[in-house]
Amino acid sequence: MVIFDKLTESGKKRIIAQQLKPDQFRVQWYQLTRGRIKKSIEKNGDLKPIYEGINRLMQRVPENKRQETDKNVSVEALERYLRFQLPKYFKEINFTIIRPEERTITISDVSVIVAPDLIVKGFSNGQTVVGAVKFHICKSKPFDLQESKRAASTIYRYLKNIFEEQDVTILPEICCCFDIFSERIISAKQTDKSTIKEVNKICREIKKFYDAA
Repeated sequence: MVIFDKLTESGKKRIIAQQLKPDQFRVQWYQLTRGRIKKSIEKNGDLKPIYEGINRLMQRVPENKRQETDKNVSVEALERYLRFQLPKYFKEINFTIIRPEERTITISDVSVIVAPDLIVKGFSNGQTVVGAVKFHICKSKPFDLQESKRAASTIYRYLKNIFEEQDVTILPEICCCFDIFSERIISAKQTDKSTIKEVNKICREIKKFYDAA
């Protein structure tokens, strides 16, 4: 959804076709990398899980081209993460990891799968706070600034939706998109109404292509 507006018309149709008939056997790339970064954030920015991940990857012996690419990109991603500066809340608040059953939000009649990599719940300034992080790990197509803003904004809207009847505060500072190869962290705090309008517009366009499929 984030990059949909950059695609050609044929590219948009291809994405819609893939959603209508998803590949049930698709293997997620960079699973170890995601796991190590999640562990680092859970531990308030402790970098030990990152170094452990790099060591484990370096010991791997790839059996095919895909595994070789996964290993090389994963190592580079973790090395880039070492240069990140986490928002202060991730360092100061003791979080628990939560896993809500709901993974989607409806925007302009389109069901959007958000599924953050990490959803955290903690206590700050006398209130229960919730946030979430989505990792974008793609060396060939890193997000630009606006794409990262859209992702962060959507994460915030998703959390507001699923926690709307609970006594918690959705903290925009910790609703973030981590773009590893852009070495950029963007939070919902850095977005505005124009970002929301962009996301709504993209979803309306997606709906148009779905209706035509």
